[in-house]
Amino acid sequence: MTSNPMIESYFDALATQLADLPLARRDEIVRELRAHVLDRLEQISAPTDDNCRAVLKALGTPEEIARQYRVELLLNRSAWRISPWKMLRTLSRWTLTGIQGYIVFMVAMVGYLMGACFYLTALLKPFFPHHIGLFVSSAQGLNIARFPDPPPGTDLAGACYVPIAVCVGFLFTFFTTLTIRFVVRKFGRLKHKIGGMAASA
Repeated sequence: MTSNPMIESYFDALATQLADLPLARRDEIVRELRAHVLDRLEQISAPTDDNCRAVLKALGTPEEIARQYRVELLLNRSAWRISPWKMLRTLSRWTLTGIQGYIVFMVAMVGYLMGACFYLTALLKPFFPHHIGLFVSSAQGLNIARFPDPPPGTDLAGACYVPIAVCVGFLFTFFTTLTIRFVVRKFGRLKHKIGGMAASA
């Protein structure tokens, strides 16, 4: 099918929106999406401007597509990083693209906050030895920290709580990062709307 001005205008705008990406990557994106659009229109017996407009609308605006690709690029880069801060910063951008990104971001927040809490208690244990530790009592079970009154029961770990808390904090951080990296590599690829339309046609 011969392209028309509406398609050319759309992909010119998309190329402009993707101007901050490397030239080879930008050309690849435009070429791939253009092929999807033309393939979809070829399946229509008598393509009209209305059909073309509907296909482009289903694909999304150039601004939306460019934003999705930028997030995908950041996710692919973050999948190989171990920095929780950089990981959270990237995931916060993923939340803008849908519920999946929001859920992954919240899981990462919980995991990293748990790790940070154990690191913090390890840091504070020498200053508040009677308020922080592994306190066990028959009435309240296990307590780690309590203010302003000390937790009831016996401190099982004593001074050994510090290395224990550091190890547990590290494990929370490490396994949260591994989980997020796995999810990013598995689900972080952009799903082209036009591809789904072509498959269902």
